[in-house]
Amino acid sequence: MAKPVKCERCGRENDPSLAACLDCGRPLPRPPGPGAPAACARCGATVLPGYRYCAGCGAELGATPAPPGSQTSAPPTLGMRLSAIRNDGAPGAAFPLRASHSLCGRLEGDIKLPDDPTVSPRHASFTLEGDRVVVRDLGSVNGTFLRIRGPYRLAAGEEFRIGRQLLRLEPMPRPAADGADSVPWGGADPGFRMRLAQVLEGGGRGEVQPLREGENLIGRETGEVVFPADRYVSARHARIDVAGETCTLTDLGSSNGTFRRLSAATAIVPGDQLLVGGQLLKLEA
Repeated sequence: MAKPVKCERCGRENDPSLAACLDCGRPLPRPPGPGAPAACARCGATVLPGYRYCAGCGAELGATPAPPGSQTSAPPTLGMRLSAIRNDGAPGAAFPLRASHSLCGRLEGDIKLPDDPTVSPRHASFTLEGDRVVVRDLGSVNGTFLRIRGPYRLAAGEEFRIGRQLLRLEPMPRPAADGADSVPWGGADPGFRMRLAQVLEGGGRGEVQPLREGENLIGRETGEVVFPADRYVSARHARIDVAGETCTLTDLGSSNGTFRRLSAATAIVPGDQLLVGGQLLKLEA
């Protein structure tokens, strides 16, 4: 394993694949050598000084390429890698997917995120299946979330994230036919069929908001569901369209995105973004 590179400004030890310190952003010392760009032994792409892996195919710089026609123990990576994105939007550590199966976690795996307590010891797995990558949550405490790219149909019980908010879609309780149970919110039944419940840290329930038929805006400043204290929520962040018991979630071009929780194995493509605990990861080719 390559030796960590210590930042000359703040003293943080960084992965040698990084060009700048994750804490203070200062450029990291480059490894000894003439400092000229090198060529990847696998694909021939130019690798800039200070980088450990090729951006084109994910191969480790300086690794000896296999002879033509030889068999290797792992299938080709197709150049796939997961890149961390810092809170300020700058790129962080890169994790090439160099095996058919990669494990991500705080304590175990090829993709380690040791500094984030919201990442489970064994959090998620990434599997190369043909020309795609399949991600599976491994029963993590805080879940694995995929950023939606277009309208997404929500099912009752599904959870999604906007900003720092974790929200769950729930069916509205219906009054008993004999009138024994009180109508929710104490008035005549307004016809609500679904509601949003805020899920608090630890799993408790916070605010609950009924969803009306048609458009329901979610944002920091305007909408039926607002979170004025959450600066990670855009002014107009997302919308839920309700048609009977069908609910469709759409991001409205928010700065930080809308993420749905993965409950089953899901194929992802380059450009997709994931939340693993508090870490934002992007699949790149």
